[in-house]
Amino acid sequence: MLSNIIFSVNAVFPLVILMFLGFCFKQEKLRLFKNPKEFFNQIDRLVFHAALPVYIFNELSATRTENIFNIKFMAYSISGLTFSFLFFSLITPVFIKKKTSRGAFIQGVSRPNFALLGVPLTGNLFGNLGLSTAAIILPFAIIIFNVLSVVVLAVNTDNAENQNSAGKIIRGIITNPLIIAVIFALPFMLFDISLPTVMQKSLGYLGGMSTPLALMSLGAGIDFVVLKNSAKLPLTASLIKTVIAPLVFVIPAVLLGFRDAALVVIFVLFASPTAVGSYIMAKNMKSDYELAGQIVVLTTVICPVTIFAGSFALKSLGLI
Repeated sequence: MLSNIIFSVNAVFPLVILMFLGFCFKQEKLRLFKNPKEFFNQIDRLVFHAALPVYIFNELSATRTENIFNIKFMAYSISGLTFSFLFFSLITPVFIKKKTSRGAFIQGVSRPNFALLGVPLTGNLFGNLGLSTAAIILPFAIIIFNVLSVVVLAVNTDNAENQNSAGKIIRGIITNPLIIAVIFALPFMLFDISLPTVMQKSLGYLGGMSTPLALMSLGAGIDFVVLKNSAKLPLTASLIKTVIAPLVFVIPAVLLGFRDAALVVIFVLFASPTAVGSYIMAKNMKSDYELAGQIVVLTTVICPVTIFAGSFALKSLGLI
């Protein structure tokens, strides 16, 4: 049991420490930055437009499809993500009457922060094979998150202008740096092409910045002030996202025979906290962005505990 606890601690808490450092660095009392909020906004741009795409390119280009491509795994992951959006889109109107809150709620329970937190976590839990397996599902996940989020927010709004903004956001999906990185990596993965050593090292340094910078920025984004008025709705969404969803999707995955890297990715995919992008998109599309922000903060605070418990359970049962 002690070895399983150590395994879970080693997998989860390095990420928590980096998030905590980001939260500390944001405090104006430390006087590290003249404008901490603007500094971390720039860090987000660096990660999203440069470091993270290179990170994804590195992982995919070095991956061989015969080692990780699994139709059953792909089908289960993609159908699970889609089912989550559709299921909550159907039942949410029953208990949430305000249309703008419905969209924020559905996003909150269905859209994980897989790129920034989930991918490095899979690496901590299952090494390079975990990273490669996560990287292969990432482009499909990005498309599903964004397209379904656009539809959910456009339908659950009182603002007719959002119908026109959907096209702009979909075009943004096509030009998403992570999608572009995947496209560039595919020839290297499919045809076993290797970059020169000098390029591999240079891209390795740049891609290696993505995880620590992203996690510190995520920690800097935690604002407990937004939780002052938190009530039943954001807490309900947070518990669904961090507790119920992993159980609903991981238990059938185990029964279907998923193990090791594939099971780790499925667990992290559905156990990750709500993506920060859900708040940004809710605000841009005139949805209930305050509710969206509360869900992001609560799930980010809760997830270290639930992911630790889940990884400990999977390890103890010999499933990973």
